[in-house]
Amino acid sequence: MATFLSIVAFVLLLFFLIIFHEFGHFITARWAGIKVSKFFLGFGPTLWSFRRGREEKIPNPDDPMGGYIVRPETEYGIKPILVGGFVKVVGMSAAEEVPAEDEPRSFDAAPTWKRAIVLAAGSATHFITALFVLFLIFAVIGTPNEGNPTPVVGEVAKEVEGERAPADVAGLQEGDRIIEIDNRRVDEWEDVRDGVRSNPGKSITLTVQRGADRRDVEIEPYSLEEDGETVGVIGVLPRPEFPGRVEREGPITSISRSATIIKQLLVGGRQEDGTRVDGFFQALPRAFSPSNLGFGGDGPSNERPVSVIGAGRVAVDFAAEGQIAVFLFLFAQINVFVAVFNLLPLPPLDGGHLLILLIGKIRGRPVDPKTVVPVMAVIMSLLIVLGVLLIYYDIVSPVQVP
Repeated sequence: MATFLSIVAFVLLLFFLIIFHEFGHFITARWAGIKVSKFFLGFGPTLWSFRRGREEKIPNPDDPMGGYIVRPETEYGIKPILVGGFVKVVGMSAAEEVPAEDEPRSFDAAPTWKRAIVLAAGSATHFITALFVLFLIFAVIGTPNEGNPTPVVGEVAKEVEGERAPADVAGLQEGDRIIEIDNRRVDEWEDVRDGVRSNPGKSITLTVQRGADRRDVEIEPYSLEEDGETVGVIGVLPRPEFPGRVEREGPITSISRSATIIKQLLVGGRQEDGTRVDGFFQALPRAFSPSNLGFGGDGPSNERPVSVIGAGRVAVDFAAEGQIAVFLFLFAQINVFVAVFNLLPLPPLDGGHLLILLIGKIRGRPVDPKTVVPVMAVIMSLLIVLGVLLIYYDIVSPVQVP
């Protein structure tokens, strides 16, 4: 039952992701004075619809005398195949023939800066969703706060900045209690951190208690540039004092932490032990490399991207095990990925259309849509092939997530 509910929840969240994206285009097009003729949930034949908005006069196809009918300009409705939705912004598609009466309010008639906002609005909704979901995790659900860090080693990193971590070189192990640094007693983790940070590239002596044994360990902290300052790191995380406790943050702190997480998802960031987490821009070239995609002879790597099926499987596993915060965090990651991927300068993605707008602005005249269609067709074909490949891998060789 839990697995079924998790699947339903994930599908509903993906449905929301698509609809909110389209709503971003819709609301900004309305703001920009561009005509929006349709906004539908689902695909296929129309099950139910209604009209709202400013009135328009169109030719009556049933009147042989060439009369007109007056109706609200935007049709809202539901279609049976509920795998997403769409909004039709008049003139936004290069293949669309715009009626003469709609040209003054078409997409191409709007100022360039307004068209850019309409195009970028879809991705903006994903950033808003990610920010809201992360805020929900920190402020409402809560995150494990395992208490005050202690001078006991909780985890030893293998690498720092691509080099073997000094703690690993020195043989530190999980459970080691650091009791002295250069013969100065340490009682708290902050003492350990300060003693390491203040000695970049200099050999220090850690006195370590391991079980009944007490030993001195020579270690040379790795020199790391941080906010214009050179500090030392050795590649360890402390063991917390009170495992299992859940803590909720206040609204301001939750918003700040959420924004920091999104920044790290984009450009990466550094953890307390000095190890760096790659963001989207660092991980994307590696994820889509031929070897990770399975063209190197060893099959697909565990670092390859996943399709919606692979992401769904992982999310459902987390949710079914009661890890709701992790489930939602994965959904936030998906939103950030979709937002940035959609802004890549590749037609038919929104970022590709933004690039076309920029080129037209620089040239002083718009780009002929007919010249873009072949490029769009090639890129769309490649994206479809890649999507099918990832779905195949997610079925026969799913990514293993701890």
